[in-house]
Amino acid sequence: MKNLLILIALLISISSIAQDMQKYLTETKEMVQQKKYQEANERYEWFQNHALEYDAAMVGVRSSFALSYWKSLADIYPPAMAAMKEMRDKKTNQLIDSIASVKLFSDVASLNRELNEEQKTISLFEKIDSTDHNKASKCFHYAKNALFNAKRYDILRNFIGNPMNEFQEIKDERSLLFRPYKSDDTYAVNMRKRYADNNFVEKTLRLIKFTLAVDDYESAKKIKSEAIQIVNDNRLRDIEMLKEKS
Repeated sequence: MKNLLILIALLISISSIAQDMQKYLTETKEMVQQKKYQEANERYEWFQNHALEYDAAMVGVRSSFALSYWKSLADIYPPAMAAMKEMRDKKTNQLIDSIASVKLFSDVASLNRELNEEQKTISLFEKIDSTDHNKASKCFHYAKNALFNAKRYDILRNFIGNPMNEFQEIKDERSLLFRPYKSDDTYAVNMRKRYADNNFVEKTLRLIKFTLAVDDYESAKKIKSEAIQIVNDNRLRDIEMLKEKS
């Protein structure tokens, strides 16, 4: 009976605020502060399953901030951890056992990132690649961070192609992060600029290390030179142009 009442209350809450997904997340975080862990867990799970039905623009928030909030709850409330892993495992099995949408791989990779289990993303990607290279190519964008973090250059070299094209993606991402919002104030603008620049530098550094690892010294030099012109950061200037020792 108690669970039924909680479910009814959850459905009522969803119907009244679902059109404003950011508000929904804020109120769910407040529930965690109020130690309403069970209800907050159910709301975070609902957000992952249904938020995009109400606001497609929340796609980035759904795979980043919303998951990090859920993980923070999972760290203090074991049922939330179990729910996150159950969702991850269910979607992983769907990818392995069917022709599920490649976007499902994005969900799995995001969950593994928050759960600090990115090796599972790599293992899943390798399994998909062993049976369907074309499907793996479509999943690569979502597996990329895990592969770079693990320095799996043996896999990356089969999918990156021309490193300059990869660098263009990094530049495009920085430009996208600079896109203005109507609600921006000076603080928000400065915060986004710092994040965009740091993200650019970190992804450029890992790309340079990759190009050196696969003996593409010319691309490494070109990427470093162009990157410094965009963001004059000490990390870019000081990176050693030497192949990393394995």
